[in-house]
Amino acid sequence: MMQFNIIKYAPIIEKARTSFWFVPSFMVFASMVLAGCAVYIDALIIDNFELKIPFIYGIDIDAIRTLLATIAGAMITVTSIAFSITIVALTLASSQFGPRLLRNFMMDTGTQVVLGSFISNFLYCILVFCAISFQEPYTFKPGLTVIIAVMMTCLSVGVLIYFIHHVAKSIQADVVIDDVYQELQSGIENLFPSVEKQQDPAKINDPIDFTQRINHVNVSAKCSGYIETIDHQALLTLAAANEVLIECRFSPGDFVVQDSVIAVVHSDNLVNEKVVKQTSALFVLGAYRTPVQDPEFAIHQLVEIALRALSPGINDPYSAITCIDKLNSVLCGLTNRVFPAKEHYDQAGMLRLVCKVLTFTDIASAAFEQIRQQANNNVAVTIRLLESLHNLMMFAQNDEQQHFIISQTKKIEEQQNKQPLAKDDTQVINSKVALIYSAFK
Repeated sequence: MMQFNIIKYAPIIEKARTSFWFVPSFMVFASMVLAGCAVYIDALIIDNFELKIPFIYGIDIDAIRTLLATIAGAMITVTSIAFSITIVALTLASSQFGPRLLRNFMMDTGTQVVLGSFISNFLYCILVFCAISFQEPYTFKPGLTVIIAVMMTCLSVGVLIYFIHHVAKSIQADVVIDDVYQELQSGIENLFPSVEKQQDPAKINDPIDFTQRINHVNVSAKCSGYIETIDHQALLTLAAANEVLIECRFSPGDFVVQDSVIAVVHSDNLVNEKVVKQTSALFVLGAYRTPVQDPEFAIHQLVEIALRALSPGINDPYSAITCIDKLNSVLCGLTNRVFPAKEHYDQAGMLRLVCKVLTFTDIASAAFEQIRQQANNNVAVTIRLLESLHNLMMFAQNDEQQHFIISQTKKIEEQQNKQPLAKDDTQVINSKVALIYSAFK
C-alpha cells in the first residue's frame, strides 16, 4: 500500500518540488505561527510573571514601530530584487541551456528558501506591527517579538549574501550539467537495482499465451498527454485479484493521444467494467514528462545541453564533452544494473502483467545518437565519443551492450570517412576505432 501511494502521488510531489510557491508558502505559514507565539509570550506569560528584562523591554514603543516598519520596507525591497535576479538567471539559463532546464532552476531548494526567508521576515514584521498597535486592554510591551525580528533580519542579510553567490554559481555550465547528472544518477538507482540487490526470481508455470484468451477489453486514454507514472505493482495486484492479464502498450515518458489504447485486459471470462476503470486510474498522464519513472528524461536534458553547445550560435565543445563524460558514466553504471522485467507473475506463478520496458540499447541510443549526428564536423567531440565507447566497452556485460558499442563505432567511422579531415585527425580517429574493434577479437 505504501508503494502504491508513493507512485500515485509522485507527480504531485514533483510539481511541488519544481515550484516557487511550496517552500515559501510553508515558511510564510511558519512565520505567522512564530509571530503569534511571540506575541502570546510577550502579552501573557512575560507580562503576568513580570519577567521583563529592562534592556529589552525598556525600548520606546514608537521606536519599535519605526524599526519594524523599516525592516518590513527593506525586506519587501530585497524580495523584489531577489525575484528580479531570479528571473534574469532563468532567462540566461533558458537561452544558453534550453527552456527544459528551467525546471532544474525552479527545483533549486536554495533559491526557494531565500525567497521564503525574505517574505517570511516581511510578514512577521507586519503582524507584530499590527499587534503592538492594539488599544487597551490588549496593549502589551513587546520584547521577545522585537528580538526575533532583529534576528530574522540579521539572518536575511546572510541569506542575501548566500543568494548572490548561489545564483552566480548556479548558472555555470559545469554546475548545471552536474546537477542534471546527479538527478539522473538518483533516478537510475531508484529504477534499476544493482545486480547484488536482485532477488532470486520466483518459480513460475509455463508461459501463457494471452492472445488465446476469449475476451480482450481495451483501456483507452482519457486525455492526450505524456505518461508520468504507471503503478505496476498495483496493476499486478489488480490482475491477480480479478484473474485477468493486463498488457501495457506504453511506458512512462511516452506520449499518448486521447482515446488511444494504453492497455488491454485479457480474460477467459467477462471483464468487469470496474477493472477497466481501475486499470485506467493507474496510468497518470500529464502535460509534460517527469523523471519519476522516466530515465530518459534527464538523459534528454544532458543531450539538449550538448546539442546547444555544438550549435554554431554557441560553439562550446567543452560543455558538449562534459555532457558526453557524464552520459558515459551513467551508461557504464547501467551495465551492472537489472532492467525491469517485461512479464510479471502472481504468487501462483500465473502471468498477470506484461509491460513495455526500456532496454539498455534504448537508453544508450538516446544518450549517443543525436550527439553523434550533431558532432559530424567536430573532431574533438568525435574523439571523445570514441573514447567513451571504448571506456563503455570495458564495462560491457552482455551481447546487447557490445552490439551497441560496435554499432555506434561503425556509424562514427562511416560519418568520418565522408569528412575532409586533416591527415593527423584521421589517424587519431582511426586509431580510436581500431582500439575498440580489437577488444572484441
